[in-house]
Amino acid sequence: MTTLDPGARGAQPRVRPERPSAPRRVVISDPQAVRALAHQARMEALDELFSSGRSRTATELASRSNLTPSAMSYHLRALERFGLVERAASAGDARERRWKATGEQLVISPLRDSQAGIMAYTDMELSQYRERLATEIDFRSQVRDTDDSVRAHPYKAQGSMVLDSEAEEEFLERVFDLVREFELRSAEVEDGHADARRVHYLLSAFPDRGHKPGNPAVPEQPEPTAEA
Repeated sequence: MTTLDPGARGAQPRVRPERPSAPRRVVISDPQAVRALAHQARMEALDELFSSGRSRTATELASRSNLTPSAMSYHLRALERFGLVERAASAGDARERRWKATGEQLVISPLRDSQAGIMAYTDMELSQYRERLATEIDFRSQVRDTDDSVRAHPYKAQGSMVLDSEAEEEFLERVFDLVREFELRSAEVEDGHADARRVHYLLSAFPDRGHKPGNPAVPEQPEPTAEA
């Protein structure tokens, strides 16, 4: 999981016995490092390494980005310089170097002088999301009459809620605990599992900064969920 979290450097999750264990976090606040992330191939590589918890070769990572292995090696070395990935022990064919993430969760904690880098990274992330969403919409339009499974769950939902500070904190905590739980389950899935596939998600929740406490707050009407 990659998060944008300005309070990451000092924030510590509250410990509850039933919660998933806190992930080892890699926090980025250096403006140069943030700008270095704003590249689709690097984002793809980091997503794979951090989400899988496994080591990969440049060839394996290049296949996700339509790059040559040598081009991916260049990007991996750049990420290594910023402490985001590291070289891993060889497995099987030792002729090609393996790479792994330096932690379990990547946290981007912006500084005031790195806002341009944050926006570049966010624009790249949203562009990637739009492409994936367009692909899913196209797929569902083609199979909606023949594949009941695509109608089982919406692929996008959006809305707002009126929450006090305690409920807001609980909502965010439970949502990210759920993500962490399933990330741990994802890491246990063996490579090549016949019934496993990658599932993309994008979570974003933030308060209405224009609302002043004490004024009546009216929640927006939820937009229809996007289904088949």
